[in-house]
Amino acid sequence: MNEPQVSVIVVSWNAKEHLARCLEHLARQTPHELIAVDNGSTDGSREMLSRRRDLSLIELDNPGFGAANNAGARLAQGRYLLLVNSDCELQDDTLRILAQVLDENPRVGILGPLLRHPTGRLQCSAGREPSLATELLKKTMLHRVVRYYTYGSRGYAEDRTVDWVSGACMMVRREVFKHVDGFDERFFMFMEDLDLCKRVRDAGYDVQLTTQASAIHHGGASQSAVTTAMLLESERSVRLYFHKHHGPRGLRAIRVLSMVEAVVRSCFWLPALVVPRRRRYALSRLKAYPHLACGNLNPVVDDSCVVGRHKPCRIQL
Repeated sequence: MNEPQVSVIVVSWNAKEHLARCLEHLARQTPHELIAVDNGSTDGSREMLSRRRDLSLIELDNPGFGAANNAGARLAQGRYLLLVNSDCELQDDTLRILAQVLDENPRVGILGPLLRHPTGRLQCSAGREPSLATELLKKTMLHRVVRYYTYGSRGYAEDRTVDWVSGACMMVRREVFKHVDGFDERFFMFMEDLDLCKRVRDAGYDVQLTTQASAIHHGGASQSAVTTAMLLESERSVRLYFHKHHGPRGLRAIRVLSMVEAVVRSCFWLPALVVPRRRRYALSRLKAYPHLACGNLNPVVDDSCVVGRHKPCRIQL
């Protein structure tokens, strides 16, 4: 049997409706191998997937987004891996176009399409390597007026080499993915895509954004019910990333910036408590900020979590 050109890996956690639409759009693409990884869903997703005969199903107990993709990649036979979130809908011919771009550009290790909101508006799906400068902009909310970490609309006007593309939808050469040992499974979720892109670039390959293909990304389909936990998980991943790539000094700097973030964002969200439709969302955020200020991330990412371990250091939230 000839190996497929593309293996599509879809990771899902409690996003049944989005997953069904994702698979519907994938069925319209050029022929491919399809691997679905269910991360312990309880909404009927696993049962829906088990009834299908056009895919290989891997059932896991939610070891994390990167670990789930790694499991799918170990089963994959394609030359290229399309890693796609269950809340993404590929637009016409996206799979073929992405594979063609990789065929024509052998130095590109990771390729990302344009991502759009359901309204058609562009998402910020590529950007520059995280640094203390980018974190300062994000944590003080200045990134809303200073486009540096991600690009403004002009940055998505043509194909370009970037530092990272979003893991919501990216195509990776399987040989490159294997060469860098896939995702670092210490990242439970968030930042694992940026870490992968950095290691691929360090291995001598380019990361590229292409405007020739696109996908609709609904965003947060698996996260909407656990906002406070997601904020803390995001912070843990940022600290892990900076400790890994910038050492203990980088981690200490991020902790200081997190204290600033707690103050700035608390001031921003406190007035929202008087707005009924925003109160619940504001509360979930305000609950997280004291943890950022005191460094208690529950679980905390410290040196024991990020040095010499191959599994996420987890304490029940």
